[in-house]
Amino acid sequence: MTRGSLLCYNSPKRGDRMDIINDVSVWEKLKNTNEPIIMYGTGNGADKVMDILENKSIRLSGITASSTFVRNRSFRGFPVMPLNHFEETLGNFTVIVAFGTQIPEVMENIYNIAKKHRVLVPCVPVIGTKAFDKSFALENAEKIEKAYNLLADDFSREIYRGYVNFLYGGELDTLKKITTAEDEAFLNILKLSENETYIDIGAYRGDTVDTFLEYSKGSYNKIICAEPDTKTYNKLMNHCENLNNFKAFNAAVTDTDGVVGFSNVHGRQSALGGDKPTKSVSLGTLCENAEPTYIKIDSEGCEYAILKGSSDILVKYTPKLNVAAYHKSEDIFELPILINSINPAYKIHLRHHPYIPAWDTLFYCTN
Repeated sequence: MTRGSLLCYNSPKRGDRMDIINDVSVWEKLKNTNEPIIMYGTGNGADKVMDILENKSIRLSGITASSTFVRNRSFRGFPVMPLNHFEETLGNFTVIVAFGTQIPEVMENIYNIAKKHRVLVPCVPVIGTKAFDKSFALENAEKIEKAYNLLADDFSREIYRGYVNFLYGGELDTLKKITTAEDEAFLNILKLSENETYIDIGAYRGDTVDTFLEYSKGSYNKIICAEPDTKTYNKLMNHCENLNNFKAFNAAVTDTDGVVGFSNVHGRQSALGGDKPTKSVSLGTLCENAEPTYIKIDSEGCEYAILKGSSDILVKYTPKLNVAAYHKSEDIFELPILINSINPAYKIHLRHHPYIPAWDTLFYCTN
């Protein structure tokens, strides 16, 4: 540790020390501000943010939302008001973003708000309750450093530093600096061929199948998908009905075959841990009679269990991997450490694509 940071690393190129976490967390900034705090967003993420604010005795002054979501309603005792209401009544205030979006117009609106007001993004995990605060960072310092040193290139390490800084400090500019287009990762890292056997875990309605087809130029060996949400699975099947050598499982993917509890809410918020009994399969079952060359895992927090339960496949085939890194606070260090322990031949890259907060942050792994 050095003054001005919580964690530091030696630069592999220059031999100097590089800060990775600023010494003031987003929660401390909110605790210490003299400005009123207005939360932008309602829903699951806002609930988690408010829980932490209350736990840390940070006072919230109001709640706003995008114009189409204001309406005549309230959220946890606060009336949801348009932003200009607070501009007229409060003057200067700090805005905290408490929802996720990759819609360009909505992200642009957030950046425009930041031109007039201080905007912070207090990051809470999609799954679980462990926020990336000072105690979490200190508790996991060695693992954070270990994962950082496992990354394959300077650009991935730069993104890692910025990603952790954003989780910790909540500054929009930090996130913007590490954002890259999906093209860069697919063209420079994955380099898909026209003969891939693609396993899509968390296929949703087929949007990631479309992405795969775009970068494989429409040619492939096999496509095997898994989607646990029943209505979404049916939309996936309709979307992909004309594809050859296509197979899909209406199942969750975990480390073993069996039955799991699932919250079947018919959308991207579906996740394990609900009360609906749902079939589960392992990656080994998905790959039966197939030799995978490319695997995408976006499974709402089950990434670690899936990888751990499929070590034999990762060792035998060393398929290219595209693994979500943002569902749990610990994913950013636990996932690369696990992948390296299973198959040290993997070159592990990190990229963040356009999204506020730092969702759509992915590990791309190749041999």
